[in-house]
Amino acid sequence: MKKVLLFALVLLLAAGMVFAGGSKEKGEGGEKADGGKQFIVIKSSSIGGSWYACGAAFAKLISDNTKYVAMNSASPGLTNESIKAMMDGKAQLGLADAEAAYAALKGKDPWTAPVAVNNLFTIWPGVFNVIVGADTNIKTLADLKGKSIATYVEGEPSGIAFMDLLSWVGVTDKNSRVYRIMKNDATRMFIDGQADCLIYAFGHGHAKLKEITTARKVRFLPTDDANVKKFIEKYPFYTSEKFGSEFGVPDEQQFISPYFIACLDTLPADQAYEFTKVWWENWKFLEEALPSNVPYINRNNPKGDLPFPLHPGSEKYFKEKGIIK
Repeated sequence: MKKVLLFALVLLLAAGMVFAGGSKEKGEGGEKADGGKQFIVIKSSSIGGSWYACGAAFAKLISDNTKYVAMNSASPGLTNESIKAMMDGKAQLGLADAEAAYAALKGKDPWTAPVAVNNLFTIWPGVFNVIVGADTNIKTLADLKGKSIATYVEGEPSGIAFMDLLSWVGVTDKNSRVYRIMKNDATRMFIDGQADCLIYAFGHGHAKLKEITTARKVRFLPTDDANVKKFIEKYPFYTSEKFGSEFGVPDEQQFISPYFIACLDTLPADQAYEFTKVWWENWKFLEEALPSNVPYINRNNPKGDLPFPLHPGSEKYFKEKGIIK
């Protein structure tokens, strides 16, 4: 993974020099510089997470195997920021989770109108972890009442869903100290002991979760069966499964939801086809670059049963290969 991350940084610097060195014009799927190369930007997330590593690996595949130069945008923010960047023409691809992207697709808060989000293909699932110190007396979600909780920024649909879950057991931002901050800041706050609980999506192989479990002994809080059922009925993008032992933490039931590579319906079909092809035909590279994540990709179901239209370009590729009918 270090090689992939180093490549992404070098590529970003090189692209910056190209942009600084001459004029550019808008291309269908990105910017064109004087050399005629077309740039593709992948909006991932801050350095340290699985989305960032995914963006770096995907950028390398596109740059090495197509006529495009791809860059991994490691700016803060999650799905909402990915979609905003694509709408503003600052990115052509973005990583997304189903819950937040569906709100955009339907024009629900914080969106004022529907956004034509397409699914290029699904990747691995995110695991939404409720983390507390191993030595605390916090045993259930209800025990978080009156405690300090670091979680999603205001308006992030996943954060809204989990605050909803907490409210069912009597925990609200009126009787507890809830800090709505970015994941890196929330992680640091929890590691430093300034928050009793951390609620964010981390999941398989996540570098930040490795950092947390190395710095502190922790536990994951489970959700009781009745509220698991209620939560999944209200938020159908989630399922529940045991998670923890991968990080030396006792397994507990945690909610999971699929991640996917998102694009808008305006992405040219030939680009969508090429980008899908280079990912789907380079599993050996991906297994080396993303060893903790790739085993959880369902290669037989690239749509992932999500309610987003599969982009026509990627759909064409999957049909040609017999992966979908």
